[in-house]
Amino acid sequence: MWIDENKCKLCLVTSRSSDLIKLGKSEFLPQMLKIIASRLENDRYTSRDEIFTQTFNDLKELINDPDPYRGLKSSLNKLGKELAEVLRKELQEKDWDIDLALKFSVNANIIDTSVLGYEPKDLKEAIWDDPIKLGDVKIPEQERIYLVLDNSGEAYVDLLLAESLKRHGYDVKTVARSESYEIDITQGDMKVDITTPSNIPSVKFLNDGFIIAKGIANLEAYISINNPPPALLLFRTKCDVLSFKFRVKKNTPIIATGEYARKILLLSQPS
Repeated sequence: MWIDENKCKLCLVTSRSSDLIKLGKSEFLPQMLKIIASRLENDRYTSRDEIFTQTFNDLKELINDPDPYRGLKSSLNKLGKELAEVLRKELQEKDWDIDLALKFSVNANIIDTSVLGYEPKDLKEAIWDDPIKLGDVKIPEQERIYLVLDNSGEAYVDLLLAESLKRHGYDVKTVARSESYEIDITQGDMKVDITTPSNIPSVKFLNDGFIIAKGIANLEAYISINNPPPALLLFRTKCDVLSFKFRVKKNTPIIATGEYARKILLLSQPS
């Protein structure tokens, strides 16, 4: 499903065009636009996460590069490691408080390459924002926790959340895609406990335990699943569509239960 079909399709066209320009491959724009048009005409792609993933794969094939953003990802990971060392000291002083670790994790969801109209804040400033909690935000102690990672850089802050949970007795497994998607972390960038096939959002491969998932792609993939496991979804409202749906300013950090997010985002969808 599309949260807002017209605006999400516009975002798709803008995102992939922007990718090519940023990567210095603008000569492929006409071909990319034809591919996108063909994908949009195909009824198979009924959700945003599916077609965004497929068109990024198309882009990789078009420019013959399996990981186009590897340089940017490396720079972001360096920044993320440096920031994580600072935040580690904060958490140590607070006895590895889980709420503080959640705050750092959601606030770190600040960088993105492919969201229409999005202008990120400085990561070192944004990390101190106060997130909005929606729903009964609790992490069950008896369930295995799957921490689904998102962007490079912020993933090192997410590892602090994993460490905080483990220190409080939780069974935590980190999860990432096995193949590249935009600037998302993959098994080749960082050691994780579980890698999921291809570059489809990892939440689509999880069917038990309790999920803590980062970012918009995992949010949108989660709400498209029938009877998904319970979850906390950590993301920033990086686009006008999400800002409108959640009735907050753009770039607001949100920690929402999966149930709450599904109600909000599926409310106006046809049955």
